[in-house]
Amino acid sequence: MKLYILTDLEGVAGVFDWQTYAESTSRYYEESRILLTEEVNAAIEGAMEGGVDDILVWAGHGGGTSIKFEILNPMAKLIGGSGTKYPCGLDSSFDMLFLIGNHSMEGTPNANLNHTFSSKHIQGMKLNGKLIGEIGMIAAMAGWFNVPTVFISGDEAACNEAKKIMPKIITAPVKKGLGLFSAISLHPIKARELIREKAREATNKYKTIKPFKVKPPYTLEVEFRTTEGVTWRLGRKGIEKVNEKTIRVKSNDFIELLNSW
Repeated sequence: MKLYILTDLEGVAGVFDWQTYAESTSRYYEESRILLTEEVNAAIEGAMEGGVDDILVWAGHGGGTSIKFEILNPMAKLIGGSGTKYPCGLDSSFDMLFLIGNHSMEGTPNANLNHTFSSKHIQGMKLNGKLIGEIGMIAAMAGWFNVPTVFISGDEAACNEAKKIMPKIITAPVKKGLGLFSAISLHPIKARELIREKAREATNKYKTIKPFKVKPPYTLEVEFRTTEGVTWRLGRKGIEKVNEKTIRVKSNDFIELLNSW
């Protein structure tokens, strides 16, 4: 069986804020990289116990720098380098998608490090008129290729967000947000134990979990925090100005939509 793992950093146990933990200049960024990589390793171990034998990992945080490659399980291959575009190696040959270290969408109450793609620049996003975050967009990308998103780890709010759109997805909540920059976290060892257990369960159940599909045509609206987000995108193919802080993109191709803005 073939598995694609897409990672983030904000939903990892023991990562609480950007300034101290989740940016490349953060005091504990190296420690955060280790925490993430070991959570990925736990997911890989659980998946392999469930029969997976082909694994591709894409580090979706920090331009791919968030994985410590030398301690990644050697069964996995890693996508690296700058300028990587969606779908980043994902295609219909994969049996399932895992999301590791995830956070909820911008504006989620009491959710640790909630944001949508960019904490500095994006206020919110709508797909076909409905609010959506990174979890929904990535799951829909997988659904475009008929690949089910079967497992997610992260904070409790992220897991709840995933279950709203994919009720059968297997979740591993490794922390509970108290606010944007605080959370109650499992110890890393306990978090990894939970991830491994749930990843194995997800692998065993992947055929019962349907891909998350959004039917075309697609209309994506992106609201930025400042007018600059709109200004420097005007002139790109397919970009429409909705107002001073919002753009709209339309497409019948989900991958084109993802890479357009």
